[in-house]
Amino acid sequence: MINPGGEIVLECDRDKGEIYIRPVGDSAKPINLFVSSAGATYTLLLRRADTPADTIVIRDKTPKAFRVTGATQAAAGPSPNPIRAMKALLVAMASDRVPADIQVEEAHRAIQLWTEVRFSLVRQYEGRGLIGEKFLLQNVGTEPMVVAEQEFDRDGGEVAGIAIEHHNLRPGESTSVYVIRRGGGR
Repeated sequence: MINPGGEIVLECDRDKGEIYIRPVGDSAKPINLFVSSAGATYTLLLRRADTPADTIVIRDKTPKAFRVTGATQAAAGPSPNPIRAMKALLVAMASDRVPADIQVEEAHRAIQLWTEVRFSLVRQYEGRGLIGEKFLLQNVGTEPMVVAEQEFDRDGGEVAGIAIEHHNLRPGESTSVYVIRRGGGR
């Protein structure tokens, strides 16, 4: 085994263009999976269920005029590799080690979300054609809470990625929520 402490086993059939994912262990926590192509990245949240196997087919509906390829890639935005730029921004946000080309602004602003949570914008990051927001979410209710990335995707917000540090929160526990949007290049 390549990663004995991993959460999944990944097998590929290159001839068919198929990927097979099988969870390992008995953990009930969801598994975040990112599938990238030349034109887009798709986020999947996998949860264990006592059901037959399922097939997921991803079809890129992006018009060909908007797909980034070869020579047009440099003209598409400030980063020649948008996935790498998103990863670099997420690492900077999570580690608080921010490169010089990213501007940081402290916010500490409470946001009304749900009655059983305290949610606040802690910090905003801007650069590399992206805007990053670091939020703190605290379960102030009396029951355990499960949070998912889809709950933080805003309509019209040009959301490029969402990451949650801890998906399961007992009463009183907190987690960081990171939202990355397109725009804000300097």
